Amino acid sequence: MKVNKIILISLCLLGSVSLSYAQEDEIIQAEILEGDSTLADKHYNSGIEKFANGQFKAAIADFDEALKLKPSFEPAFFNRGMTKYEIQDFTGAVMDFDSSIALTQNPESYYYRAKVKHEQGDREGATADYSKTIELNKNHAQSYYYRGCIKFEDGDYDGAIVDYNEAIRVKPNYAYAFNDRGSAKRQLDDLDGAINDYMKAVNADSKLAFAHNNLGSARRKKGDFKLAIQDYSKAISLDGKYTIAYNNRGSARFDAEDYSGAIADFTKAIQLQSDYAFAFNNRAAAKFKLKDYKGCVEDCTKAIEIDASYAYAYLNRGNARELMRDEMGACEDWRRAVELGAEGAKSHIGICQ
Repeated sequence: MKVNKIILISLCLLGSVSLSYAQEDEIIQAEILEGDSTLADKHYNSGIEKFANGQFKAAIADFDEALKLKPSFEPAFFNRGMTKYEIQDFTGAVMDFDSSIALTQNPESYYYRAKVKHEQGDREGATADYSKTIELNKNHAQSYYYRGCIKFEDGDYDGAIVDYNEAIRVKPNYAYAFNDRGSAKRQLDDLDGAINDYMKAVNADSKLAFAHNNLGSARRKKGDFKLAIQDYSKAISLDGKYTIAYNNRGSARFDAEDYSGAIADFTKAIQLQSDYAFAFNNRAAAKFKLKDYKGCVEDCTKAIEIDASYAYAYLNRGNARELMRDEMGACEDWRRAVELGAEGAKSHIGICQ
């Protein structure tokens, strides 16, 4: 009885970590007013100093006093909004950015209001504010970048690339924009373009573990397993707890027929994340290749316990059970795999009576 090649499901990075929201913005450095000409100025300057020292609540109190004395003091509204943003008082931050905008059309107030809306899931509002920031400042790299991220999330990969291009125009070494433009190109099946951009990302900032990981995934898709393994290894050297990179390096080792090495990587991924169904299924695939059918069944079962709708775990467990002479169990698994839409599962059902 012929057994189809067991299917390896690897978690590529596009949906989860290719976009670089880990980026930290540089906080606008407010200037101390010269001369302390009024009591409002003194409170304002005190607030700036306290913000710089991480005394956010005290800074807000100073900005409050400044605004009581000078109600149209736009820098105090903006910097109080920034302070509230730092402590995640997003409602208060938006109110202060609104006041700043009403007084001066400050582009940074539009930008940070966009950031708040983006974090709160108001994508339409965030896009409008990023666009307004760009209207007021054609060289605002981060607004192009984050607007591109929203387009990426919405599946508008061509539009995302246009915005990432602009971000890079303004900031030629913008590693995050190179990384995410590479991911947009991957989604458009431009693997060579993706690899080129991921390389530019790691050249701009060699410490970005996720960019090395993404480069590895693109190279693996092109069949260059040796370089892919090197890229994943670099990602892991930068972040020893990078679960997905261990899983992906295991997948590349599987592709290179290094099944023992693959098992070691999948095992590490599981140690780091005990509910990682993909890694259990992938380890099962490697065990199958080494004819450890019992171990394969155990890992597939664990994957199914974590995700009862994991179609390929049922298919793979069925394949292993067939070779263990458990044809009834194999047929039950294959039928479930068919119900869940696993590609190739129907070819097995013919032997089940």
